[in-house]
Amino acid sequence: MHNAWDFDEHVYPMKQEDLHDVLAIEKCSFLSPWSQRLFEEALASPISINLVVKKGKSLIGYFIMYNIEDEVHILNVAVHPDYRGKGYGTKLLHHVLTTFHKERTMEFFLEVRESNTAAIHLYRKFGFEIIGKRRRYYSETNEDALVMSLLREGQKAHDSAQ
Repeated sequence: MHNAWDFDEHVYPMKQEDLHDVLAIEKCSFLSPWSQRLFEEALASPISINLVVKKGKSLIGYFIMYNIEDEVHILNVAVHPDYRGKGYGTKLLHHVLTTFHKERTMEFFLEVRESNTAAIHLYRKFGFEIIGKRRRYYSETNEDALVMSLLREGQKAHDSAQ
C-alpha cells in the first residue's frame, strides 16, 4: 500500500511568483475564491504565515494562517483537485501543527463548511474539536460554518472532557 508520507514534496514559504498557481487552485476549490489582492495582502501581512506544498516543481497546495501571540487562525487551505485524497493535505497540516507546537502557539482555530466532511474528518484526525457554529457564514450559499479548535497538549485543561 502507498504510504502518503513517501512522496517527493516539500513545504516552502509562499512567494509572489507562486500566486498564479495558488489562484488556479483557489478558483477550482471554492465557490467564492479569494482574489489575487487578498493573497497579496496575506503575503504582505506581518501576522500572516503563507505556505505552499510542491511535488517536484509543481505547486499542489497552500496554507494561509494568521499567528497572533499564542493563537493561530487557519484562514485558507487547499490542495489541487488532482492531488486530493493522496495525503497532501494531511502532510501540510502535520507540518504546520508540528512546527507551531515546537513554538509557543497554544491554540488553533478555523471555520469549515458544515458540508465539507472530508476537511472535518482531517481536522478531527489531528484533534480539532467543534466548539461552535457560525450561522449562514458562507454568503454565496448561506451555509453554516463549524468553528473548530485545537489546544496544544498540556496547555489547558480542556481535554479532560474526552
